[in-house]
Amino acid sequence: MNKLYFGDNVDVLRNDIADESVDLIYLDPPFNSNARYNVLFETPDTEKTSSQAEAFRDTWVWGDEAERAYDDIMTKIRGNTARFLESFRYALKESDMMAYLTIMSVRLHELKRALKPNGSVYLHCDPTASHYLKIMMDGIFGPQAFKNEVVWKRTSAHNSARKWGPIHDTILMYAPSDKFFWNKSLTQKYDQDYIDAFFVHEDPDGRKWARGDLTGSGTRRGESGKPWRGIDVTAKGRHWAVPHHELENLDRAGMIHWPEKAGGVPRLKRYADDLPGMPLQDIITDIKPVHNIGRERLGYPTQKPVTLLERIIRASSDNDAVVLDPFCGCGTTIEAAQRLGRRWIGIDIAYHAVRVIEGRMSDEFRGTSRFQVLGIPAAFDQAVALAGRDKYQFQWWANYLFDPHAVREIKKGADRGIDGELYFPMGPGSRSYGKLLISAKGGKKLSPSMIREFRGVLDRDKAEMGLFVCLYRPTSEMVREAATAGFVDTAQGRKPRLQIVSIQDWFEGYRPDLPHGPQLDSAAFSRRRKRPSIPTKLPKPDQPELPLVIAGAPTDDAVVRHFNPSKVRKAS
Repeated sequence: MNKLYFGDNVDVLRNDIADESVDLIYLDPPFNSNARYNVLFETPDTEKTSSQAEAFRDTWVWGDEAERAYDDIMTKIRGNTARFLESFRYALKESDMMAYLTIMSVRLHELKRALKPNGSVYLHCDPTASHYLKIMMDGIFGPQAFKNEVVWKRTSAHNSARKWGPIHDTILMYAPSDKFFWNKSLTQKYDQDYIDAFFVHEDPDGRKWARGDLTGSGTRRGESGKPWRGIDVTAKGRHWAVPHHELENLDRAGMIHWPEKAGGVPRLKRYADDLPGMPLQDIITDIKPVHNIGRERLGYPTQKPVTLLERIIRASSDNDAVVLDPFCGCGTTIEAAQRLGRRWIGIDIAYHAVRVIEGRMSDEFRGTSRFQVLGIPAAFDQAVALAGRDKYQFQWWANYLFDPHAVREIKKGADRGIDGELYFPMGPGSRSYGKLLISAKGGKKLSPSMIREFRGVLDRDKAEMGLFVCLYRPTSEMVREAATAGFVDTAQGRKPRLQIVSIQDWFEGYRPDLPHGPQLDSAAFSRRRKRPSIPTKLPKPDQPELPLVIAGAPTDDAVVRHFNPSKVRKAS
């Protein structure tokens, strides 16, 4: 069964992925390649949130997570990995780059354990860190395991002041054994420049061809050394490379070029449209990046094209192989593996990513793809564990329980009290839509002041309704404070303006009294992807399923999924 895990990949690898169980690993770990080179190696004054705690972010900085990973390597993993990493720390200090290499080293060690002896691993990175990662891969897998440095031309041009334009990514291929799987029959098209330069001759029907040899060097005894049609090539120290009867067949097929000069040696016509393709080369120029407005585009900042992953999977895995992507992001590896009939395992710590992948698989395969989603809280104690591990992921997960039209992805201290938004039709006869704001809190400390502050947020943003989501049951004072906010007229009747729901009560079947969301105009979003319903053991309120729209590459204060009320049909 194919599996999609929500969680930290190092924990999933250690607890759920068996030794030597994976045929092919592809990983494209996030990294802040846009940082200026001189800034990249500075240590920040204040510790930022770990990159793995924020969806779609690529900030890797030195902090508790990096320090724990470093200690794990030095005291438990040891060996060459520890020696290499110790040298890096001496040179790089506690910089962003050092944090990145440390956190990656732990994961690469676990990936090596999971890889079959005849398997391969592909690490996708950019030139900012590729040289360091190659050294780390040499330390973990061994220098002899290095097979290729593949260059993918990801864009045609890039305007970069005062330096060469960066237009390529690097993909490092390693295999622990010389018996690694390789698809020798896989080829790629010849470059058009090569066709134009060498296939300069043309038949009357327009077929382009190039001259090829029908002879080989050296003389031979037997038929290959005898003259054919009176032409003796042995005088030139050569022999016929094709048997005489095959030469006759080629001539009848019009595939031999006869020179005008008497006594000239005939040549083979090599037609461009008959070329079988050339073996895979380590510079990929024939796979274009995901187009900004293409159907494949999901708005994920580092999204790779499916064709790139299909080439890698075809080259390094057989049918029914297991493909693993521990940083699966928007799910390109998963989609490619599914298309090619491979089994797959995807891991991502961002709940957003899990939902994107669910929607992508549902949209692309129309319900024919079967897979398990693991790691999403299915009971209250699991929700408590998620809140304790990562409060941001808890907030995003809690928002999704209520079918939000927008989920805010804001750095610590900048969310302004809003984690999600939901739009709904107002009272009967009204053609306007109201806005419901969601605020989620995963801490143990609860007080009426939180409700007063959230009510102030509703007033400030002119929102008609608010939903305060907390992990544990609210106090009676909090409930009374919420009741003072009054009621709102909606198309489904009068509703409390401010409601509180605890995850503790949610898992016991309680549902807040929310207005039904509006139906979206499907034509307006015909090129957008829809997300499936929320997996939960409990029934959801009888609300229609609502599509989420992927907005585009997020920034620090981006709304990563957004609903446009102007695109909504008028309420009936």
